[in-house]
Amino acid sequence: MKLIPINSENMANCHKINEDNVPEVGSKSLSEFESLVNNSDFNLCVLIEDIVVGYIVCFQDTEDTHEYLIELDHKNYQQWKQRLNNFLYIDRIAIDESFRNKQIASRLYDEVIKFSNKNAISHLTAEVNLLPTKNIPSFLFHEKYDFTEFDTVKYSEDYEVSLQVRMNS
Repeated sequence: MKLIPINSENMANCHKINEDNVPEVGSKSLSEFESLVNNSDFNLCVLIEDIVVGYIVCFQDTEDTHEYLIELDHKNYQQWKQRLNNFLYIDRIAIDESFRNKQIASRLYDEVIKFSNKNAISHLTAEVNLLPTKNIPSFLFHEKYDFTEFDTVKYSEDYEVSLQVRMNS
């Protein structure tokens, strides 16, 4: 297993995994996905035998990031910005279905934790869907990494999220 930054050579494959994982992650056009990655503060692509099998994209609580995500009207990031300072927001993580339950997401989260500790980031943040369906596997995964529910936000009758936070040591 090799972890490398998302780049032009693996971008389309990461995007395909994104779209294969909708609605757990939001759908994006390839250009929208590229923009997210290029403006992110931390991202990794996972390769197994030179095949892209997963990725993660995160945003740090910085002025540039804040301006970019406000421009996108990124509701979940804005919820965190109103509640916390000095956080790293895990915007999206997706693993190819045929490679799940092989510790790939855990390796990605381990790298996110290393990055946040190295950069003295106080909180890791994420959201987990409650509606349209409760994402039980994601809740269990985040619990394993000491995330707890900070709050919930209901954006509409059929879209609600649990805001999850992890304090760094």
